[in-house]
Parts: sequence; structure tokens; C-alpha cells
Amino acid sequence: MVAGRRIRFTAVLVAVVFALTGFSSHGHGSKSSGSGGGGCSSSKKRSSYDSNNSSSSGSNGNGNGSGNSTPSPSKSAGPPAHAQVVTCAGPGSPKAVLKVTSDADTARLIDVPVVFQGASGVVERTSVRVSLKARETRTVTAAMVQEGKAAEVTGCVLGTIN
Repeated sequence: MVAGRRIRFTAVLVAVVFALTGFSSHGHGSKSSGSGGGGCSSSKKRSSYDSNNSSSSGSNGNGNGSGNSTPSPSKSAGPPAHAQVVTCAGPGSPKAVLKVTSDADTARLIDVPVVFQGASGVVERTSVRVSLKARETRTVTAAMVQEGKAAEVTGCVLGTIN
């Protein structure tokens, strides 16, 4: 009986030594022996524990997990369209020509804000409403309300499209 206990004790001791030393440094991914699986298993438990800790600390630092996932879809969706100034208003031309492209997969009614700027700041603000089909590009005109101020305009800036 004593010899059987010694053999079992020795086998358990060898397994513990392998698990704590040999397999923690080169047992990851090695499945050549039966004990290697045990070493990998304990490593997986450790990495699972580590990843749980990192996700917990990440959510503690950034708020709860549901708060982080809510803004993502709206950020990745982006604005429904984008625009660029083709020509700007100026002396003798109280209008800007804009190229507007839909980024949506459905037809949308888009408002494109335009700021007519001069040397001393904003000359006038306006907005152009454009009806666009899915992924359509259209050229539109943004006319100044105060046509007499067109001579003051030195540039056009587009606002954020919502």
C-alpha cells in the first residue's frame, strides 16, 4: 500500500511541477503529450481570467458596456450625404454651385448648410434642401438672400449635413 501511495504522490508532484514550470513557458500550443493539454487548459483559464479583468477595467473606465455600443452605429453610419463647393459666390455672382452626393441606401431629403464668408467674417448663412435617391449625385445652386453682399464674399464653407 505504501509503495502505491508513493507512486501516486510522485505522479501528482511531477504533474504539478510540469504544470507550474515546464508548460507555462512552452506548453502553449503543444499537444504532444497528455499532460500538455492540462498545461494549455490552465493557460486558457488564466488568459480567460485576464481578458475578463481587462474587459471589466475597460468598462469601468469608459462606463458600462451598453453605453459604449450605442453611439457606434450612428458614428459608423455617418452623415446621409456629403457635398463640395464647385463654385462660390462673389462679385457679380450671388450664388454658390454645390455637388451633393447621397451616402444612404434609400432616398432622402437632405439639407446642406452653406456659409458665405468675407474678409471680416460671415456675410450670410443659408441652406439648400435637396431630394436625393440612394447613392445619387446632384449639382444644386445655393443663392444668397442679400444679393448685394455678394461682392463681400471671399469663400464658401459647407456645414455639417444631418
